[in-house]
Amino acid sequence: MPLRPISEHSTGELQNLVRNHRDRGATSAPRYLEAFEELGRRRGQGFVFDRSLTLIRQAAVERRFMSYKELADAHGLEWSRVHYAINTHLGDLIEYAHLKGIPLLSAIVVNQKNVATGEMEPSTLRGFANAARELGYEFEDDAVFMREQQEAVFQWASASR
Repeated sequence: MPLRPISEHSTGELQNLVRNHRDRGATSAPRYLEAFEELGRRRGQGFVFDRSLTLIRQAAVERRFMSYKELADAHGLEWSRVHYAINTHLGDLIEYAHLKGIPLLSAIVVNQKNVATGEMEPSTLRGFANAARELGYEFEDDAVFMREQQEAVFQWASASR
């Protein structure tokens, strides 16, 4: 019997599918990535992985950091409605990038006041580092790892032009 298309699954079914793949260590399976992308579309409140990837790649080609609001605006989303959802989206985007063999894209998305330097607020840095560790990255210093990932995103973007 053919598998039911991912788009026909309920959100709960998608969450179970993703969790089951994770539990079995099968996150490289195509079905996992497909379910993960669909789940991201549903809970992203208008944020879409491929669109974010394109926007972040463009900023990285220019070797610049971008703000959360800039990312929301580029999706055509009203910041006041999605400023909480962006954390979930960027957390999911870290895994999406990892699964695609891309550096951790959200490394160059920061608060508006830090766009010039690329610094992350302490809570943001902690969340970024924890998400990376969950994916199997090993490192001692969160800030050093963040800077390495920022440079890796810039290098990836310039190599993928």
